Amino acid sequence: MRRGGLFAIVLWAAACGSGGGSSSSISASPDGGGAILPGDAGDGSVAPDAGQDGGGGTDAGPPDAGGVDAGTALPGGGDWPQYRHDALGGSENPAEFAAAEVSTLADLWRQPLDLGQYVYTQAVAAGGLVVYTTAFSGRVVGVDESTGQVRWDRTLNAPITTACAGATTPGFWGSAAVAGGVVYAAAPDGNAYALRASDGTAIWSARIADPTAAGHGEFVQSSPAVSSRLGRLYVGVASYAHCDEVAGRIVAVDLANGAVQSRRLVDSGQQGATIWSSIAIAEDENRLYATTGNRIGALAAEPNAQAFLALDPRTLEVLDRWQNPTALENADFGSSPALVDSGGLKLVAATSKDGHLYVLRRDALSAGPVWAPFPLAVNDPKLPGEGGDPTGGWGSISTPAVARGALYAAGGHTPAGEPGSVVAFEPHTGRVLWRAATPGYVIAPVAVAGEILAVESSAPDGTRSWLEVRSAADGTLLRRFDGTIATYAAPAIAHGAIFWTDAFGKARAIAAPRYRR
Repeated sequence: MRRGGLFAIVLWAAACGSGGGSSSSISASPDGGGAILPGDAGDGSVAPDAGQDGGGGTDAGPPDAGGVDAGTALPGGGDWPQYRHDALGGSENPAEFAAAEVSTLADLWRQPLDLGQYVYTQAVAAGGLVVYTTAFSGRVVGVDESTGQVRWDRTLNAPITTACAGATTPGFWGSAAVAGGVVYAAAPDGNAYALRASDGTAIWSARIADPTAAGHGEFVQSSPAVSSRLGRLYVGVASYAHCDEVAGRIVAVDLANGAVQSRRLVDSGQQGATIWSSIAIAEDENRLYATTGNRIGALAAEPNAQAFLALDPRTLEVLDRWQNPTALENADFGSSPALVDSGGLKLVAATSKDGHLYVLRRDALSAGPVWAPFPLAVNDPKLPGEGGDPTGGWGSISTPAVARGALYAAGGHTPAGEPGSVVAFEPHTGRVLWRAATPGYVIAPVAVAGEILAVESSAPDGTRSWLEVRSAADGTLLRRFDGTIATYAAPAIAHGAIFWTDAFGKARAIAAPRYRR
C-alpha cells in the first residue's frame, strides 16, 4: 500500500536543486491511481453538490458505449477513454501509427499546459476533450484536445485525516474516465462523481470512502474502471497513511444513478488487503480481476492480501484467488491486472513490488503462475526484508501492456544493474521477445498504438525524466523527449497524439503532422 512522504521529499529536493533522493521504504503507485506526493498544500474545498451513497441528481441515463474502439485500427488511434485505455486494462489503442512517423513528432500545442503542482495521473481523451486530474489541488480539468485550452475546471478536494498523520490534502492519485458524454472521477473527498463532459457540472455524486479520522483516512487511489455493458464503474479502497491501516474494499457504482455496493476483503476487525491499483473487467466472462495490497499480520490469516482476485461483478464475491507467498514485508501488488489471451489461454498479468512479473490463468488463479515469475527488477539491498520502493527505482508497480500478441512489462533497477527496463514477452510461455534498458526507472504503464510504444522513466533522485518512443516490434529507440523533473503519469495515445505530463503538472501533446487539426 502507499505511504506518505517520499514523493514530497524527492520533488522538494529536485525543486531546490539538491538532487537528494531517499532510501525510505515508502511506496507509491502511478495513475491507478497516481503516484504519491501527499502533503498539506491547503485544505481544499468540498464540492457543494457532494452526496451520500448515490445522492445528488439522477438526470442522466447510463452511457451507451464505453468509448472503447472495439479493435478498430484508426489512423492515429481513436479515443483513450479511461486509465489503461479500456476495461480490459491492456494499455493499447488499436491504431495505424507507423514507426516511420515518429521522426516527425512535435508539440501539438504551442506550449505545455501548466496544470500546477502536482500531477501523477494518466490523461484520458474522448470526444475532443482531454481530462486531467491533479494532486494536492484536487481538480478535474477538461481541456480542448486540439488547442490545449481549458474548457472547464472543477475542484473536488478535501483533507484526508488519520489518527497518526493528521489532516493532509493529497488530491487525486487516480485518473478520470469518460463514457457516453460523462466524466467519472473518484475524488479525495470520498465521493465518486459523474460530471457532464460538456461543462463539468455534476450529474450525481456517491459516497464510496470515508476520508475522516473515524474512517482511518480511507483514500480511493484506484482509477474508475467503467463498463457500459454492466452499467457500473469499479474502484478499490485503500489507506492514505501506513500508520493508520484500513480494511480493503471493492466498490461498484451504478452509472445511471450513483447507487453504491461495497464488499470487504478481510474479516471484521482485520486491516489490510486494500486495493490501490485499478480493476480489470472481463465482460464476456462476467468477472472482475483485482490485485491487492499488504497483509497485516500473518499471511494465512488474510488470503485476499498481496493477491490476484477474481470477483463476481454483480455481488463482488471473491470467486478465486492466488496469494503471493513471499515473506517480504510491503510486497503488495501496486500494478493493476492486465488481461491477455494467448496460446489458447485466458491470462492475467501484474508486477509486484518484489520485482517479479506474474502471469496466471484467469480460469485457475489458485493454480498459481503459468510460468516462473520473471525478475524484472531488484529490491533495495539496504532493506532486504522488504519489497521495493518504486519511487527509489526498486521493484515494480508498472502495469503490463498487451498488444501485437505480446505482453510488455517494465520496472526499476534491473538484475544487470541498469536503471530500468522494458521487456516484451510471449504471454503464454514467458519467452522473452526483446528487452530494452531505459535511462530511469519505469513506474507507470507503457502505452501502445500501432507500431509504437511510449514509456516514461525517471531518475532515482527525481530531477529528470524521459519519454521514450520505441518500436513495439523490437524495442528499438525511435525518439526520446527530456523532462526537467520526475514523471509518474503514464503516457496516453489518442488521435495521433501522445499525451505526457510531468510531476510538476506540465502537460504536453506531441503529434505527427498528419494528425494535426
